[in-house]
Amino acid sequence: MATPAAGAATTAPAIADTDLLALTVAGQAQLDESETALPKEALELLVLIDGKTSAAQLSRAVPGMAPTAARAALAGLFADGFIRTAKPREAVDFLDFTSPGGPLDDVPASAEGEHGFSSLERAGYYVRIARRPKAPHATPAGTHPVALVVDDDVDVCNLLKTYLKLEDFEVVTAGDRAEVVAAFRRPVPFDLVLLDVQLPDIDGFAILHKMRQHEALKEVPVIMLTASATRAAVLKGLHYGADGYVTKPFQLDPLMKAVRTVLGIEEAAIGS
Repeated sequence: MATPAAGAATTAPAIADTDLLALTVAGQAQLDESETALPKEALELLVLIDGKTSAAQLSRAVPGMAPTAARAALAGLFADGFIRTAKPREAVDFLDFTSPGGPLDDVPASAEGEHGFSSLERAGYYVRIARRPKAPHATPAGTHPVALVVDDDVDVCNLLKTYLKLEDFEVVTAGDRAEVVAAFRRPVPFDLVLLDVQLPDIDGFAILHKMRQHEALKEVPVIMLTASATRAAVLKGLHYGADGYVTKPFQLDPLMKAVRTVLGIEEAAIGS
């Protein structure tokens, strides 16, 4: 799998402002195959590419990313064969993430029709994203990796707990805010968090955001495992620092591949 170099944009064929961009088979694979080496910013761009949005619009779309940097990243993705130009369609006014209110605010239903970008909030956007870390996650010798499963669905928690235990994990589950707080107060640190978005009294994105601001939790690998299957939700998870994003319904084998990917370990290393 190719990894786009930072300087790829300097040698890539020029992408015009008006060019509409679409994913190639290789680009779609970065969102589907539970393993990628692409940086967060490149993944955020891939999530937004729908074959109907221009390079100029996309360059203003990623939260916290300067248009010049976004254009360079698009050129790198193009050079590495992850995106292609698409045939012109009816013009679309892309939702402007730079508008007042912040890039991660919920988009009112009326805004979708007003801006005309229907795919951002449309349900049914399924992905299996997992980013490889720069270095493998280290578990102290003689200990088992510890996973926290945050989900208010008891059946999902029990399924994941059973499956992860077979893979030699110690598993802790939490289904609401109080249980999450109690879990993070445990003296034994977590090696992995599988995090649902829709919880009864707290938003999973808020948990992720707080984790990334906490000195002891900011490096813990997090996979969002959720039925929040829209481009906007995936973009929000990546922006807040998720290492992976797997939409429900999920299959166990691809999920475990995602777990291995974000921990940076070989398949045979879990359960050995």
